[in-house]
Amino acid sequence: MSKLILPLILFSLLSTVLCSISFQSSAHGYVITPPSRSYMCFVRDYSGNQKTPGNLNCGDGPTYYPQSLEALKNFPASGPVDGNIASVGDIAFAPLDEQTPDRWKKTELKTGSNKFTWFLTAAHKTTNWRYFITKTGWDQSSPLTRASFDLTPFCQRDDNGAAPPLATPIDFQCTIPADRTGYHVILAVWDVYDTTNAFYQVIDVNLTK
Repeated sequence: MSKLILPLILFSLLSTVLCSISFQSSAHGYVITPPSRSYMCFVRDYSGNQKTPGNLNCGDGPTYYPQSLEALKNFPASGPVDGNIASVGDIAFAPLDEQTPDRWKKTELKTGSNKFTWFLTAAHKTTNWRYFITKTGWDQSSPLTRASFDLTPFCQRDDNGAAPPLATPIDFQCTIPADRTGYHVILAVWDVYDTTNAFYQVIDVNLTK
């Protein structure tokens, strides 16, 4: 019996290592302010300290690798397909696509000027950083689609190929439209300059004036 158990244990360990390598090879960055849906699932803070997740039952991807939400760039013309915008179509992050009015913890924000902060675990030359917000009257009980969002970014910074700093919070000052109130989702997109991909983060907020 022991001859069977040992190979199974070794296979399990190898699978865990390969999974970790796969995630880490595509690990690049996430939004910490206001905390994104995936960062709210993460069991550590960006400094590596243990934290209590604000979101539960997120699956292994967001729980351990919130920085790995990567898909084709040039949203909305390209990028993750409708219904999988939050998970970028990666099965390890599939729970992020669950969408109800009360599924996710929300950050209280006021409309107007707000700070948004990315934290990067790998630096890439950057085309731009863009922020989209759901429309007034969006369907809070259906997975996110392009029709959910105002497809004109309410905030954008063009870096034109410059490389951002690594392991340093990167701040943006963005003005959230005054006509949005209540529960909204913000989609933050980091378009990489020298690859075909971008990184996607959805942020759940409750807006007041």
